[in-house]
Amino acid sequence: MQRIHLHRWLLGAVILGNTVLFAGIDPITRALTALLALALVLEMRRPPEVPPVHRLAGLGLAALLALQLVPLPAAVRGLLQPGFAELFHQGWAPLSLAPWATLQCAASIAVVVAVALAAARLAATRTGLPTLIGIIAASGALLAVLGLSGEAGGPERVMLVRDNLAGGGPYGPFANRNHFALALELALPAALVLLAAAWRHLRQDGSARRNSVVLCLAGGVTLAIGGAAMLRCGSRGGVVFMTAALVLTLPLWLRRGAGTRWPFAVLLLVIVAGVTTFAWTRLPELNERFRRMMLVEGSEGAERQDFWSATLASWRRAPLVGSGLGSYRHVISVDKPATEGDVLEQAHNDWLEWASTSGLAGVAVLLLGVAGLAAALWPSRVRRLRFEYRYPLAGAALALTAAALHEVVDFGLQTPLNRFLLAAWVGLVWGLRADIDERRRSPEPRPELAAEPATPAEAPDIDQL
Repeated sequence: MQRIHLHRWLLGAVILGNTVLFAGIDPITRALTALLALALVLEMRRPPEVPPVHRLAGLGLAALLALQLVPLPAAVRGLLQPGFAELFHQGWAPLSLAPWATLQCAASIAVVVAVALAAARLAATRTGLPTLIGIIAASGALLAVLGLSGEAGGPERVMLVRDNLAGGGPYGPFANRNHFALALELALPAALVLLAAAWRHLRQDGSARRNSVVLCLAGGVTLAIGGAAMLRCGSRGGVVFMTAALVLTLPLWLRRGAGTRWPFAVLLLVIVAGVTTFAWTRLPELNERFRRMMLVEGSEGAERQDFWSATLASWRRAPLVGSGLGSYRHVISVDKPATEGDVLEQAHNDWLEWASTSGLAGVAVLLLGVAGLAAALWPSRVRRLRFEYRYPLAGAALALTAAALHEVVDFGLQTPLNRFLLAAWVGLVWGLRADIDERRRSPEPRPELAAEPATPAEAPDIDQL
């Protein structure tokens, strides 16, 4: 194995390994993932280029974590967290009301950053981009196959592969259907990218045509079994938000100034219509779940609005810096005590929970990161690009949009696998934007960024996606 390709194997091990073990739910798999992430960083000779806005957001997040973990006198903490005065320790103490949880959150963020940087490194190269998309698509295929195969298995098994060990809770694909659906939402767009790119090369001759046929079949089969798994698991949010994201990002798949790409547009519309029709006509229980969107599973009569009200009350206790990243489950009982044995541990809205634990400072960091992604994925910019760049960026927009919508009513990004998939898409955006900017700065004209060829014979090789 050449050293230059080691990072590809390491990234594949992080994402596909966690797919099979479903997200490293116990300390053993979390530790192994952290070691792989450390190897990714050490193997990285030169960090890839990160957009300035995201570098600024990263510095802001690091400063916030440091502020929450550094011991401060009680007077300062009283000014920054007036609503938690009754919980303060006397003397010097960190702002975080659960310092160990905040430290664990910081470690998780470091692993996610390592995955994003490795993905950016891959996406910035001609052969690395298909590899990255293939890894994400393969995780979607594994999720779908293992999810459908393990439906009849008990929750004591994880994805029908291994037993839960070292304190991990039951976490098969149907033990938490919404987290499973979010993983599919983040993985299946890569299969759509492979299918769309391969479709463009079907008219070529020779090996390029054979490769295109294989990729079309692989992408189509992955989408089919992934869609079946999402519908069968019964996640109301999975179907709703994936469909909404497809509709919202449809313009990014079409080239600017070329008129409507009818074959591909019809394909996307057929997918949307098929998913919607099947959900409403063939799965009555899923239809019922749509109408009960705001009810929380496992808590009879509990509604998400109640959790969100308590989360907002917790935020108002420390509006500037929050209670400490990762501290939500330790402090929310102040505003939402346990009732009838139900203990609130998540807000069922990742964005509200982030605001509660990080305050306005964390919200500013999050908005800065979102603004940077929105600028890179703005339709007027993406649609000017050739399909080698446009399809992967459109896939990233689809995955990120679906995840952003889904997390309004869920906490799936607290599952490590889902964080890694999201980080891979963010890294793909970083790498592609850096590659595009580098080509535009080059004195040589770059046909990849010019108008698309009029005939299939002029199209680039399939390895360029």
